Amino acid sequence: MIKEKEAVFWHGKLPIGKDERIISIYSHHWFVYAEILFIAFCVIVGVMTVSVFLSSSEGLTQFRSIILAFATLFSALVALFAVIPAWLRSQEKIILTEEALLQVLQPGIFSSKTSQLNLQHVADVTAQQDFFGHMFGYGKITIETPGEQMNYVFTKLASPHSVSREIIEAHENYDAALESGRIPTTYGNA
Repeated sequence: MIKEKEAVFWHGKLPIGKDERIISIYSHHWFVYAEILFIAFCVIVGVMTVSVFLSSSEGLTQFRSIILAFATLFSALVALFAVIPAWLRSQEKIILTEEALLQVLQPGIFSSKTSQLNLQHVADVTAQQDFFGHMFGYGKITIETPGEQMNYVFTKLASPHSVSREIIEAHENYDAALESGRIPTTYGNA
C-alpha cells in the first residue's frame, strides 16, 4: 500500500478535504526510466564510437584531443538531458482518494498540472498492455468521463489491470456511500 510519509506529503499538496483518506498512489513503471536512459546510453555510445573513429582516421589525428573533448561534452549534455525527462516522469502520479481521482502531471521543470475527477463522474476505466507491457508488467489506463469532459490517460503504469479494478471499486464504494447517505450530497438540490 502507500507509505504514511508519502500520503501526508500529497495530502498537504493536493486540493482534497482534510479528512479525505488517500487510498493509493500510482507512479510510472520502472520501464519508463529504463527506456529514457537506454536511449541516452545508445546516443552516448554512438557519439563516442564515431569520435574515436574520426580521431584515429588519417588527417584528423592532430585534432584527436579536441574531437574527444567535444564528444565528452556532448555525451555529458545527453546524460543531463536524459535525467531531466526521467525526473519529470518520476513526479507524475495518479492519486486515488475516497472521493476523487487526481492526476498530477509534470509537463516541464517549472510547471505542473493537477486534474481532479470526482469518483461519481468515473464512467469507465480501461487497461491496455502492449507486447512489452505484458513482458514487463506495465500498461496504459484510460479513465473515461461522461459527456464532453476530457478522459484521463496515464501511460506505463505498473499493474494496470489491478489499478483499474481499484479505481472501479472505489467508484462503486463512493456511489454506495452517496446512495446510503453516509456521504452528504447536494446533487439534485436546488
